[in-house]
Amino acid sequence: MQVTKISFTRATMCAVCLMLFAPKVCKADEGMWLISLVKQNVEQMQRMGLQLSAEDIYSINSSSLKDAVVMLDDGGCSAEIISPYGLVLTNHHCAVSDIQYHSTASNNLLHDGFWATSHSHELPIPGKTALILQRVEDVTQRILTEVDYNAPDYFLRIQELGERVSAEVEKREKGTYAMVVPMYSYNRFYLFVYHRFTDVRLVGAPPSSIGNFGGDVDNWRWPRHTGDFALYRIYTSPNGKPAEYSKRNVPYKPRHYFPISLTGVGEDDFTMVVGYPGSTYRHSTSYHALNERDEVAPWVDEVWGSFIASIKEAMQADPEAKVLLTDKHDMLVNFWQKDTYQAQSMHRFDVVSRLKAREDSLLAWGKNTQNETDYAQVLNDIENYYSMLRHKSYEPIFRSLGSLVHWPVEVGSIIYELYDLIMELVADKPSKRKIRREVKRVRTELPELFKSFNAEVDKKLYSAALISLLRHLPESYDNPILNELMKNDYPEMLMPIVVDYFYERSYFSSPESLSKFLDNPVADSLYSDPLFMLHISYESQLAEIYDELEPLSDYLQRAMRDYTKGLLSMNPEKLHYPDANSTMRFSYGKVVGYTPRDGMRFNTHTYLKGKFEKENPEVEVFRISPLEKMLWEAASFGAYADSVGVPICFITDNDITNGNSGSPVLNAQGHLVGVAFDGNYEAMACDFMYEPHMQRTIVTDIRYVLFVIDKFANAQWLIDEMTIVE
Repeated sequence: MQVTKISFTRATMCAVCLMLFAPKVCKADEGMWLISLVKQNVEQMQRMGLQLSAEDIYSINSSSLKDAVVMLDDGGCSAEIISPYGLVLTNHHCAVSDIQYHSTASNNLLHDGFWATSHSHELPIPGKTALILQRVEDVTQRILTEVDYNAPDYFLRIQELGERVSAEVEKREKGTYAMVVPMYSYNRFYLFVYHRFTDVRLVGAPPSSIGNFGGDVDNWRWPRHTGDFALYRIYTSPNGKPAEYSKRNVPYKPRHYFPISLTGVGEDDFTMVVGYPGSTYRHSTSYHALNERDEVAPWVDEVWGSFIASIKEAMQADPEAKVLLTDKHDMLVNFWQKDTYQAQSMHRFDVVSRLKAREDSLLAWGKNTQNETDYAQVLNDIENYYSMLRHKSYEPIFRSLGSLVHWPVEVGSIIYELYDLIMELVADKPSKRKIRREVKRVRTELPELFKSFNAEVDKKLYSAALISLLRHLPESYDNPILNELMKNDYPEMLMPIVVDYFYERSYFSSPESLSKFLDNPVADSLYSDPLFMLHISYESQLAEIYDELEPLSDYLQRAMRDYTKGLLSMNPEKLHYPDANSTMRFSYGKVVGYTPRDGMRFNTHTYLKGKFEKENPEVEVFRISPLEKMLWEAASFGAYADSVGVPICFITDNDITNGNSGSPVLNAQGHLVGVAFDGNYEAMACDFMYEPHMQRTIVTDIRYVLFVIDKFANAQWLIDEMTIVE
């Protein structure tokens, strides 16, 4: 462990002076801002307490904070580098699928935790990626000078141009990964250039009694006592370049890694979050919000709620199922809660009406300025799209079909994995050589295809999704099997029996059945397989929906482009941030409590003592490890306690959303004080509207992370890699 005292660069000293002599500003600034445009916000941030310059945060030519921020899995979670040897910190819930991959009922790393004792002990994760941003360029002028704004193929041309620009960069700069990303609903365009690493290994993860303490009971809620963290390491080829997994690879040497603060943060202290938020809709309309509130949320509540109940039942009854289904369970619960809480929050904060008022303001502004854009028509096109979705029940139909074809039902994914083989079998002139090659490939992948497959659970999920589909399909829908099922008055009673029959007679419902099909792969076998034939029907129905919505989707996309441009033009003096889209963003705020309702006030920090107050041995998610109890009773806290005790979590008013999970939470000096992992359910309409007095980011305190690594896991070798700042 490298222990250092704080040192200041010249730029940092200038920032400190500005902070000391500028007027005090204590409120958070709404927004997930583009990292490359940090100069726009840096003075405001310095007035709030930041002691860094814009160059310290984002620089192309020098080491900066951006170089230590990681995008995992090409988008989905964020992470940060915390050592000169490529050690990466993220959330436990971001690592669940990887921990599950290496777990069995007899060696349950999810339950027991995992701590590598050396580099050679770290676990490879097939398919894992880590992206590190090199630079961002505004390519708007280049894109728009080559595209007619009013051309019917505007969006297609944009896509083609973006791909061409990206390909040019990747060809010119070997080893880079580039993409052009539209911002502000296709009004601006930015090129993002990354290094993409494909050898990422699991280093450490606490047991579920720490990493998932409170489970779905506490999810989206404060106060929390969850050590939601896990550790990876990025590896490169010996020459430091990204490379596929090899025993010859060496730990990555980053341009920057985050020093770790032992001081922590207190109420009103400045905080900054840097990460890869996934998606927000701050520039969207009342019609979109209404659809999410009144169409999507009720479907998710009912159907996903049914999925979750079936999975929970299986997990409670079978230890093997508990291991195999944890990731699916956690994913379903997380977004089921988010969508239902979002609907509640929309009602509480009157989001739809407030968005409607903004639309009315745009209409009035457009008339007063004699703007050439017909905003009444723009809003009419948007309304027509969502009216079509509602009138034809496309939201529940599309989501039911998606559940059956893609996820969480797994049999559809298994069918999809055989796509190349199936297409060759049904071709006019099948190639025996290609068939043999595909059969060999599928046989090799057979164990992996069914690794997390639980037939009984899959049947229940299939039944629930199929019942939902039949409820919403029009009577004119033409499919012999589904038409027959639609005639039944009691689908809840009949469907499990029918689905059980389908699975028994399908080649895709077990490795043994699929192996039997591979022994003699012929098209006629597929045509007699009920799950396969239904799958083809579902795919056909999805294609029909896409075809019918395509013209309206084009109108919607154009309307949103013009609507967003109008919002930007209506307030030209205001700094605008684009909606989140899995590109690097920063947000800034302070450590601050909140009042969720009358008579209640939540403090900013939780402590280890509070975890023991929550302990309940009868409820799995509130059980505490005997080792952690021993450390608590012995008061063996090391340097990781403050005057109150060992801090576990704290809250800030930083603006974040999905995808920010695992993001570094930094203090005024750019030192790591925590890892973001959640928001609060009271403000779950945050994807549409930021609520400064209610919205909070929930953070695992870095001191608890260090306490667990050092005292609980006895992984001192990992602590020794880090730079600890007192």
